[in-house]
Amino acid sequence: MIKLRNVNKTYKNGENKTLALNDVSIDIDEGEMIAIMGISGSGKSTLLNILGCMDCFNSGEYLYRDIEVHSLNKKCFHQFRKEHIGFVFQHFALMNQYTVYENIELPLSIQNVPKKERRERVYDALEKMGIKDIAKKLPTKISGGQQQRCAIARALASGNELILADEPTGALDVNTGNEIMSIFKELNQQGKTIVIVTHDYKVAAYAHRILYMNDGKIGENMDEIKN
Repeated sequence: MIKLRNVNKTYKNGENKTLALNDVSIDIDEGEMIAIMGISGSGKSTLLNILGCMDCFNSGEYLYRDIEVHSLNKKCFHQFRKEHIGFVFQHFALMNQYTVYENIELPLSIQNVPKKERRERVYDALEKMGIKDIAKKLPTKISGGQQQRCAIARALASGNELILADEPTGALDVNTGNEIMSIFKELNQQGKTIVIVTHDYKVAAYAHRILYMNDGKIGENMDEIKN
């Protein structure tokens, strides 16, 4: 499904340069659930942003099925992200001035999905996440676990086949975190491909496969990527 080949990413700050990704090559099969681990600054969030087309890279190739993502122009690049990728973040990324329902509906509205279809997709996602009863509440009036369920529902409503999650349990207590990971596992069993960035081995244990990052390099174990 996904092939990254020799991807490099450098950030510049004045005359200073930071190599965030160093010749990264990975394969992710359709229907896999992958965990990416590493200390802060190892490059794992940068990698997730590149997989999610939230950031560009300096060199290398990104293949998604038969799409050469690295060759897309800016307009097609953004369109690709909308059509294929859903995001779940540590701090939920909900807009507090909108209700739970509106937070889930907004991306569909931006994509010009017809109103009737938007309603059906939003309520289907709310139902699957078990939060239909809080559809009219504001994010500030619900728990952290409910906010994360809302964020997952937003990703689900998009219909996208790839879900990228950046520390999805980082702002939650242990029990709520376990509930959220059980949801991810169920979604994966339903066919979603899921990539999770985490520093928590208990979270990573839900994945089929764990990849490790260190100083911008990636591997199946830490020994092969130590300097």
